[in-house]
Amino acid sequence: MRLFDSQFRRFVWTGLFNTVNGYAWILGLQIITGQPILANMLGYGIAAAIGYVAHSRYTFKQQPTWRSAAGYSVVIGASYLVNLVVLKWCLNVLPAVLSQVIAISVFVVLSYLGQSRFAFSVKQDFSLRDRLDQRNKL
Repeated sequence: MRLFDSQFRRFVWTGLFNTVNGYAWILGLQIITGQPILANMLGYGIAAAIGYVAHSRYTFKQQPTWRSAAGYSVVIGASYLVNLVVLKWCLNVLPAVLSQVIAISVFVVLSYLGQSRFAFSVKQDFSLRDRLDQRNKL
């Protein structure tokens, strides 16, 4: 993949939007609940749902499928667990807001690697509608 590949640029812009969006949810929820871990969990859940739709449709130009949703979920889940470990460790030595920034940074790197190499690495399988259409043509 070239550095200035259009798909890579879309991934970066979508990721930046979703990172800012997720961070806003996390901070807002942290203010409302007063609990950094709960805010982090809820914020990532909201951002993950928005991110899947944005990455599948805009970044990778694919219709959402069960296969890509499963791959995306695995990538997001694994990235989130590492994020949570980093957040818990950072909260022992740093203020909560800075801890969130560090944990989010780790999440972003792992998420990019997993999505680009695993969740959306193969061109989309035919959608269910396409498979039914092909079956009806036989």
